[in-house]
Amino acid sequence: MTMQPTVENSESSAALAELSGDLSLPMFSEGNLNITPDTDATSAYLMRLNYIEPLPAEEQQELAERYVNENDQEAGKMLILTNLRLVVKLAREYSRRWSNILDLIQEGNVGLAEALTRYDPYRGVKFTSYAQYWIRAMILNYLMNHVHPVKIGSSRAGRKLFYNLKKARRALIKQGEEPTPARVAEYLDVDEKEVVRVAAQLDAPPVRLDAEAPGYESTTIGERMESDVDTPEQLASDHDLAKRLQSSIDAFGEQIDTQRKRAIWFERMIAEDPKTLVTLGDEWDVSKERIRQVEVQIREEFKSFLFERLGREIEVEFLESI
Repeated sequence: MTMQPTVENSESSAALAELSGDLSLPMFSEGNLNITPDTDATSAYLMRLNYIEPLPAEEQQELAERYVNENDQEAGKMLILTNLRLVVKLAREYSRRWSNILDLIQEGNVGLAEALTRYDPYRGVKFTSYAQYWIRAMILNYLMNHVHPVKIGSSRAGRKLFYNLKKARRALIKQGEEPTPARVAEYLDVDEKEVVRVAAQLDAPPVRLDAEAPGYESTTIGERMESDVDTPEQLASDHDLAKRLQSSIDAFGEQIDTQRKRAIWFERMIAEDPKTLVTLGDEWDVSKERIRQVEVQIREEFKSFLFERLGREIEVEFLESI
């Protein structure tokens, strides 16, 4: 629903149009907007937007041309500011999928900014029409990656189904066909297994992560979900292994009995800024191929030394980096 501007709003908008400095929202005084400490963030944001009037299409066209032709940053700011209400309108369409509408507005604002950088004012398309595509794309991308614990958009088919599954079902029903996974897959040109996988997630009722996990008293579903980060036990184990590896590296270096081998080990194989084969060859008056051969020999000796100290289960991937 479009809000009718008050006289005060119109005057503020006229003043806004004449500004040549910073056009960001903080220029509005909270006192004038009746924002109190009890005002929630969403209401405060929307109250600020009430003071910004949308511009007619011809004025937006003029601003877009100034931004593209003259790199007029103030024209770009004005175009962004006067379309922030459009972002709110579109974000509300998806608010049932996400409880915090400010998250959706934020993503939509990113899409609006992206539209500004890509818009061609000479293609015969209004800026608002073009911007809607990018606003929706950013909001949908956010929902795709955050609404479901299992990531849907991990493949091109998954992303395509996330955006178009419901639309495809409605189209098939209008054609008098049953929207089975096989027919949806054919309609969207994707694999039927992907349709089944994505539909199972999109059609499932929402699950609250703070709800009690079935069979686990006083434990929530969120607490039972596997974390993306290493556990304290894993971190402690990795730290202990790193210390043991470093101790083995130091001990191996101490027991090398020839100067040339020691130089190759300390100055090339474990150095932060390793010397080249050519440099070491010149220093020891041998060919770079001979240095490489000795390096291979040292690596095999170190593997045996490490297996003896830490066991053969040690990661060979680490050894290959030496």
